[in-house]
Amino acid sequence: MAEKVLKGITCPACSGELDLREGIRTFNCKYCGTLLLAKGSEGVVKYYVPKKIQRNIAIQKTFEWLGKGLSKARGLKNSAKLDDAFLVYIPYWRVRADVIGWVFGKERRTQTVNGRTSTYYVDVERKIQKTYDQTYAACDIAELGVQKVNLSGDEIKPVNFEELQSEGMLFNIISSEKEITDYAKSQFTEDAVSSVNVDQITFQHNDLVRPNVSIVYYPLWVVRYIHNGRTYQVVVDGEDGTICYGKAPGNNLYRAVAGILGTALGSYCLTFFGIFGLIGDSDSAEAIIALFIFLVIVGIAMMIWGYRKFRYGGEIEEGTGIVKESPKTVFGKKMDSNFKNIASTFDTAGIISSIMKR
Repeated sequence: MAEKVLKGITCPACSGELDLREGIRTFNCKYCGTLLLAKGSEGVVKYYVPKKIQRNIAIQKTFEWLGKGLSKARGLKNSAKLDDAFLVYIPYWRVRADVIGWVFGKERRTQTVNGRTSTYYVDVERKIQKTYDQTYAACDIAELGVQKVNLSGDEIKPVNFEELQSEGMLFNIISSEKEITDYAKSQFTEDAVSSVNVDQITFQHNDLVRPNVSIVYYPLWVVRYIHNGRTYQVVVDGEDGTICYGKAPGNNLYRAVAGILGTALGSYCLTFFGIFGLIGDSDSAEAIIALFIFLVIVGIAMMIWGYRKFRYGGEIEEGTGIVKESPKTVFGKKMDSNFKNIASTFDTAGIISSIMKR
């Protein structure tokens, strides 16, 4: 059969006319040498990561995870019963790009003269040059909870759908290349700008260069187990055996201890202001104030930690595929509601009575 050749393709770099053989994905322009990627009518290039972990190993990894940590229910590893274990291939967008640019603004600095510390600002200009390689789920993964995967060091092959379908369940792509590219650009740019530590930005210019977007189908073992009549799920990385996402019942005793301890230590730090009455030397007042502010911050952090351990400790969620909340979420809008509930939630009698009822 004669080889098919596509004619009349124009190089986007030099506008030279090119001929392309069917099946070629990457090639160099014969005029300017630019490396080009041919997408064709099938869209972005698709790859997959071969499965290396077998079903029995995935189950073993799951029960090892169930037996680790104080926050999980006591005896969970021995009392849990295996319900099912099956393999799925989840499509993930892989976005690689460089962010380059400049940020102009003011940087905050401090200086101490004659025992007094003052703050001042200096004009700075910072260069941005960062490389990113991130993955994003290309389908609805709400049930699985694995929002990202680590492709570092993995073997990646051109996708073979027949092979993947013969091994496990294959999920469909529901998001578009444009959506994920726009989202990644926004995320990369925000991270790159914040990394230069400019306190007051007056001007910035940045670009996303050499973007490369592809789809990678990743193997995940879904292991379901039953504990006290309830079904829980653990997702094991099919390439290296790590726990990408796991859910387990919490340890109520650990919740109570963490709640009481966090509240007690946090309250002690917050009420440390009594030390001011013992200080008569005005020369050390600034150091004492700085110490008090530090203790207030530590106290608030400990109370929030204790509150979250008690409030959300009924079920434990862990894994390398979980994307953590940003600090803005923890210390921003949600902080107000946390403080409103701290006093009522961490009443010692209330905690003990709630544990005794269980």
